Amino acid sequence: MTKGQRLVLTPTGQIEIEEFDVPVPSSNQVLVRTHLTQVSAGSEMNGIRRRRNASAAEQAAFEPVGLGYTAIGVVEAVGSEINQFDVGDRVLCAGNHASHWLATPELQTSEVVVMQEFRVERLPDDLTDIQAAFCVLGDIALHGVRRAQIQIGESVAIHGLGVVGLLALQLSRLVGAYPLIGVDMVDERLEVAGRLGASHLVNASSQDVIAEIRAHTELPWRWRGALPSMPQGSGAEVQIHCTSFIGNYPTMIKAAADRGRIILVGATSGSVPIESDELFRREIMMTGSYQTGMNDTHPYWPWTRVRNQHVIHDLIRRGELQIDPLVSHVVPHDEAPQLFDNMMTGHQGWLSVFFTWV
Repeated sequence: MTKGQRLVLTPTGQIEIEEFDVPVPSSNQVLVRTHLTQVSAGSEMNGIRRRRNASAAEQAAFEPVGLGYTAIGVVEAVGSEINQFDVGDRVLCAGNHASHWLATPELQTSEVVVMQEFRVERLPDDLTDIQAAFCVLGDIALHGVRRAQIQIGESVAIHGLGVVGLLALQLSRLVGAYPLIGVDMVDERLEVAGRLGASHLVNASSQDVIAEIRAHTELPWRWRGALPSMPQGSGAEVQIHCTSFIGNYPTMIKAAADRGRIILVGATSGSVPIESDELFRREIMMTGSYQTGMNDTHPYWPWTRVRNQHVIHDLIRRGELQIDPLVSHVVPHDEAPQLFDNMMTGHQGWLSVFFTWV
């Protein structure tokens, strides 16, 4: 039997490389031989952090699990009932970090599973594997920007300039946001944001984020009846939260304009105290962005995950969405354990990380 390799997150939060028997696809399944996988820093780092910070009793209850959900490869084998894919097709799938991924395409339409886990999509020939992979995190960013309903000339602040944040920043620029403010604690990420179109940059580790956002968003008028605590016409009309840190929710509320919209895109968990007075009296809206039920189109919301991903591919193809500045590592998968350890020490020195499997 053919042997494959995969990354496994252990109960104590360590990353190990495990050998496994490559399965033979059933009649309704597709086996993908993976070439490249992309790290989703938010969800993956949260999973590692949770286990490493857990008590011994909590760790004992965890099971080893896979990581990742973006894989590019070629179809290696198909079942007898599969007629939409052929051996050798280059595809995108929701595979973990592993040399092989087994998918059951018919389960994409099931209501009792996470449908995207079983999705396999043939890829266009005019995009590289790395370019093609960005449609997944790009879809997450694009959905958040769509939820924000940004109008031309509205002020937008992006909190967290990792991969999703830098994609959301570029998409906000494309739909006409101005001023466009990037907020982060890492100078190198702020520098990238400046190159990708941010009009103003705020280092949250050394600057007053609320004061800086208000200073960059002053308008020549003031809403009648605005709270006296707000300077004239200031505050971001839209803020997009693209970090796993929820401690800045109160900061975003205070930095919001009257009737400002806050879109929560970052993979977060836990709770944080929020003072409700400003949220309530200034009618600030906080909206989650998770794409629940976004697999089927609807006349009033046609932006399914598949359609969003096609839009991202087209923007990359036309040079409207820059992804080269976002790629920091493309390394063999056997370097993954050490690289994850390095990533857990802080956000300096890395952005989008890819592992190769051939």
